[in-house]
Amino acid sequence: MKFVKTLALLSVAATALLAQDAAQLLEQKCGSCHIVSNPTIENVKHMKAPPMWGVARNLIRHFKDEKAFVDFVVDYALNPSENKIVLDRAAKERFGLMPSMKGVVTKEELEAIAKYMYNHY
Repeated sequence: MKFVKTLALLSVAATALLAQDAAQLLEQKCGSCHIVSNPTIENVKHMKAPPMWGVARNLIRHFKDEKAFVDFVVDYALNPSENKIVLDRAAKERFGLMPSMKGVVTKEELEAIAKYMYNHY
């Protein structure tokens, strides 16, 4: 029984550490264009891309389960194209097509970021 409790505790600690790492990845890899926290009047004026909470909310409406959500985020970030855009028309007109993140972020990093987005926004 003690072994099971230890495993459970390690699992909780590992999950918390992974979430922290994913939040840091989101900030480091996505935060220069996407607002990753609550928007302020000042940072909204200078947005280069939709705020991350808006992206996540919109994608959750299109992709009902985590795997589909994650698969889309990874694919779109590495291979963006006009026919994949699921943002509303105004966001598409304002921000246009996201540039490819190939060479900037790995598939594994994108998977962690996408899981974090799905579960925290």
